[in-house]
Amino acid sequence: MRISHYFCVIVTSLIFCISPAASANESHMGLHGMTLFGGKDGLFASHLPMYHHPHNVQMVMQFHFADPETDHAIKQQLETMATAPEQLWTIVPKPFDLMRLSPLATDRIEQLQVDVVKGHFERGGINQFSQQSLIIDRIIMFTELSMKAGQDKAPNAQYRVITPTEDSPNQFLVKVIENRPEADHLLRVIQHDFIRTTQITVPLKGKLHPSPKDLADQLSIPLEHVIEIYLETGELQ
Repeated sequence: MRISHYFCVIVTSLIFCISPAASANESHMGLHGMTLFGGKDGLFASHLPMYHHPHNVQMVMQFHFADPETDHAIKQQLETMATAPEQLWTIVPKPFDLMRLSPLATDRIEQLQVDVVKGHFERGGINQFSQQSLIIDRIIMFTELSMKAGQDKAPNAQYRVITPTEDSPNQFLVKVIENRPEADHLLRVIQHDFIRTTQITVPLKGKLHPSPKDLADQLSIPLEHVIEIYLETGELQ
């Protein structure tokens, strides 16, 4: 395994979040970087969205690596970082049409070739694994985002609960992205039972996103049990 700096050139319930626009027969070909998260119980990826074509899609999927050794190694790495303040990993697939991940697509992609990067692949991340094949197990969220500006903003944020297994100590919150401007917000929640909850609502209080403390208070759990993995607002203005 060669490690080098990477420079970019260019739940228990199976519920889909799919917008009506997701069925459009329109190419979203491009380099679609994603956050990588999970642990020993499962791996997930969330597309890094923007409000311009071809990146105007929020997509979250569960997957595994085709190579068992790679799959195990990455799960172990993420598991050991479960309580670390910095635990961002990303994956960089070869360019592909993002719309082919839609559950409504007739020519859906089942596998992707990716590089695995510790950190953000465009912001000094370090390549850990190259040209790995991943197999998509399920699409959890897929919503084509409206690119219009000046639309009304909701007073509350919605967070989708991602649960690897029923007894997993690690669960994740993914902010549902709505009208611009927005926040791409991903957090890990440890030692909390969501009791089959698939989504939570948190007041925004005039902000783009709640803080980890706001989320901890909403869930009535200690702040140290809510760990922010990724937050991006600059790309979603």
